[in-house]
Amino acid sequence: MNKLSKTRKFKLRPLHRKKEPHALSYLSQKATFWIAVVSVFAFVTGNMMGQHGWQVFWKSVLGQTDDSLIVYTGTVPPVARVPDYTRWSAYGGNPQLHLFAEVPTDLLITLPTYDSAKEKANGTNVFYSVGYMGSYSTGAEGSGDHPAVDIRMPVGTPVQSIANGIVTEVGNDATGFGRYVVIRHPHVPDPANPTQTTTLFSCYAHLSETDVQEGDIVRKAQEIGLSGQTGDATGPHLHFQIDRDKGLDGKSVPFHPYWPFTGTQARLAGLSFGQAIDSTRFQTNGLNATVNPMIFVQANYSAPTTVVLNTSSSSLTSAQLVAQRKAALLAKRGITSVAMASSSSSLAASVAGIVAGTEDVVTPAPSVSSSSAPDVSGTFSSIAINHPDSFTGREWETVTITLLDAAGQVVNHPSFDGKLYLRTAYGDAQYRPDTLSPSDFVNGSAQVKILPLSHRTVVIQIQPGAFVSTPMKYGQ
Repeated sequence: MNKLSKTRKFKLRPLHRKKEPHALSYLSQKATFWIAVVSVFAFVTGNMMGQHGWQVFWKSVLGQTDDSLIVYTGTVPPVARVPDYTRWSAYGGNPQLHLFAEVPTDLLITLPTYDSAKEKANGTNVFYSVGYMGSYSTGAEGSGDHPAVDIRMPVGTPVQSIANGIVTEVGNDATGFGRYVVIRHPHVPDPANPTQTTTLFSCYAHLSETDVQEGDIVRKAQEIGLSGQTGDATGPHLHFQIDRDKGLDGKSVPFHPYWPFTGTQARLAGLSFGQAIDSTRFQTNGLNATVNPMIFVQANYSAPTTVVLNTSSSSLTSAQLVAQRKAALLAKRGITSVAMASSSSSLAASVAGIVAGTEDVVTPAPSVSSSSAPDVSGTFSSIAINHPDSFTGREWETVTITLLDAAGQVVNHPSFDGKLYLRTAYGDAQYRPDTLSPSDFVNGSAQVKILPLSHRTVVIQIQPGAFVSTPMKYGQ
């Protein structure tokens, strides 16, 4: 064999025999690296614990905002203070020419109460230029298709959120609403039935400045912008409206701020934009999708109370356990009702019989409400609502309303301001009459006729307050 054909073997030796450390070992020796890590962690944690942190984070990740922590704590008007125009004009003040900052502080007053009856009568209120579902021609409430209340105010008036909520839209519509803000308010009392919760959207338009961004969590009375005259506005004012999430017809309201007609619909009806507002052709759409905004904020409803079941016995029957489980399920679904305290097994059994049935009905309170008296001045503190156990739906049933004092005794000569309103906390029914005044009570009791309008269980409610009856079930 040729010696040249033999393969020569070579050995590789490193020039530097010292083993290089791992990258993490290198970083562990650098204090600046760990200072940077701790700083980033502190920054992220601090922002997540702030006002907007987790909500904005989940919106960026999931595409939506978690509103489970938004709690309803009542309402306030969209503006806190406005000029006393009569006194201001004596100093030469003019909201068309001067800014809010130019109004002397001692001439500012709380926004006056919106009186629906007066707005329907004439619509000439100096503070409210257009009433709810009003027209441009008269401004009177109910005279047109304007789904909001227009509030006169000089440019630069601070505008505030009416309740806790989440900013869903901040826009600029140069030919319509101008600069506007839309806020979603979850878990608020439904104006049609304050014992139930719903989602509403408050809308603020023609702003000169907006101070919030989409996704911001805002609290009640937090400033969200300044009033102005942007968009299609003939004078400085705030266009304030409240939209429903779902209309009274059960269908989702398609957009916010909602408008009851489109330009195409107006043209097909042979109307200009102004003429369409001055007509009532599209008023049904507005009433279905919106609520009277000022009446809602002035009502300042109490938050509906979650179901609480208590029994004096340490051991519960199977029916009572079913009732508790069902009540918890309803509460989880967002179906709320007044708190209940049951000291008798018969009451708990009657409740369980309804709740454990096929209907998801609202768990009622006993006939004698344990709620405190509503905002009326008088000597009664609770109301007993007595009615037949069942109804056929073919005839009017008689309901007896009795006023009781704190000791449970009948108030023979009741005296209170205002009226009591009969509504349904569950089901559908008509009442005759649907309002009661002190003169309707004889020896502390008044009789009302009720006609259930479906086969659903009916629970009677008396407002203001949370006075409700036991269930009235359909029976052949």
